[in-house]
Amino acid sequence: MKKMISLLVLLVVIGVGFIYYIKNDLVNSVTYSDKVETTNNSVEQVNLKTENISSKTLLLKNLDTNDILLKKNSKQKVAIASLTKLMTVYVLLESVKDLNETVVIEQSTMDELMKEGASLSGYLVGDTLTVRDLAYGIVLPSGGDASITAANLVAGSEKKFVSLMNKKAEEIGMKDTHFQNTTGLDARNHYSTTEDLLKLMDAALKNKNFYQVLVTTKYQTEEKAYAPEGYYIESTLLKDTADLSLSNGKILGGKTGYTEKAGQCLISIAEIHGTHYLLISTGANGNPTTEQKNVADARQIYQSIEHS
Repeated sequence: MKKMISLLVLLVVIGVGFIYYIKNDLVNSVTYSDKVETTNNSVEQVNLKTENISSKTLLLKNLDTNDILLKKNSKQKVAIASLTKLMTVYVLLESVKDLNETVVIEQSTMDELMKEGASLSGYLVGDTLTVRDLAYGIVLPSGGDASITAANLVAGSEKKFVSLMNKKAEEIGMKDTHFQNTTGLDARNHYSTTEDLLKLMDAALKNKNFYQVLVTTKYQTEEKAYAPEGYYIESTLLKDTADLSLSNGKILGGKTGYTEKAGQCLISIAEIHGTHYLLISTGANGNPTTEQKNVADARQIYQSIEHS
C-alpha cells in the first residue's frame, strides 16, 4: 500500500513538473501567426509587404500621437534575449541618480560570462567605471559584464537585482513578463511579450538618461587605468553598416539582441518626416554570423510609413 501511495505521489510530481515545463518552455510551445494587424489614421499609413518580414512578433508605435500602427503576435510570450538589458539599465538609472558614481568590474563576473559565451562590453577588469559608462556598456555593445556589475552595485547580487526587475515589471503593468537574469541569456521562465516591452519603453523613455543612452550609437569614456585614451564603444546596430539613414528619415538608435531561443530581436527609435516611432520585434531568422534581419525588418517597416 505504501509503495502504491509513493508511486502515485511520484506520478503527481512528474505530472506537475511536466505541465510547468510545457508552460514555460517557450520554444516548444509557441505557435506564431503570420497575420500583421494594421491601423490607418489621419497622420500616416503603413504600406508594408508583410511576407518579407522575418520577425515573428512586432509592434510599431507613433511616439508623438501614441497610436499603435502595426501588431504581430504582440501578446505571445517569447524569449527576448538582450532586450532584457533595457530593463536592467532602466532599473540601474532609476536606482542610481548620480551617473558619476563609480564601480569596478570584478574578475569573477568576467570569468562566468566568458564561460557562458555572453557578449561583453569591451571594458577591462580592474578599471574604475562610472554608472554612465555602465549604462552605455549595457546598451551599445550589449555588455553582460556591465549588466552584472550594475546588478552588484545596486542590489549586491544579480539574484537580488532580478527581484527588482520583476518588481518594476509588476509596477508598470507587465503582466506577461518574468525575468530570471539581467543579461537575457536563455533561461526557462524568462520571457516577455512585445506589448509588455512597450509598457517598459513607455515608462523608461520618460527617464531622460535612458532615452539619451538608447538614441546614442557611439560612446567614448574618459581616461581609464588600462585605457589612457578611454574606451570607444559602439552600438551593435552598426554591425552591418554605419549608415542608419532611411529613405524617409533615420534610425536614431536602439538595442539589438540574439539567443538561439529568441532569434534576432530589436527595439529601436526612428524619426520619419519629423515624427518619432518606436518599433519592437523578436524572432527574426538569423544568428550573429548572418545578416541582421532584425535591422532589415526595421528598415523595411520604417520606410513603409507614408504621411498624408
